[in-house]
Amino acid sequence: MLVRLALERDEDRVVEFARRNVEETVPEDVEAFEEYIARDTYRQYLETANPTIFVVEKNREVVGMLMVSVGTFDYKSGHWASQKVLYVTPENRGTRAAVLLMKEFIAWAKQLGIVELVGGNDNGFNSERTAAFLEHFGFKRVGYSMLMRLTDGWR
Repeated sequence: MLVRLALERDEDRVVEFARRNVEETVPEDVEAFEEYIARDTYRQYLETANPTIFVVEKNREVVGMLMVSVGTFDYKSGHWASQKVLYVTPENRGTRAAVLLMKEFIAWAKQLGIVELVGGNDNGFNSERTAAFLEHFGFKRVGYSMLMRLTDGWR
């Protein structure tokens, strides 16, 4: 398996992964998925590198992706980076794909001088499994992620 930065030619596959990720992790949002927004995000990556998108290949086929964003602190100097979307095709889960993506993210962040990484999920999908996976890399549990939907009355 090989991890690399996504290229222009990977756009369709990455957008497909974004859609599949929504279907799997927040099925209540499937109807809200707008492909043009996912494509705009991809173009933003190609033009600005924020967000940054890594892909993992197996036998020259892209089988997973990791999208991260970088930001600045509100109260101190330095930059943080956040793991936003980690998706690996179901048939490649349990392989090294997700591990290789996270290792690349961490190495990339260190090269850039990022001082803090944020990871987890914001959808409740396999939260404990996600936390255990990230702890393997040295992430610590530091609080709770909370969500309140205002558009459909969910409380």
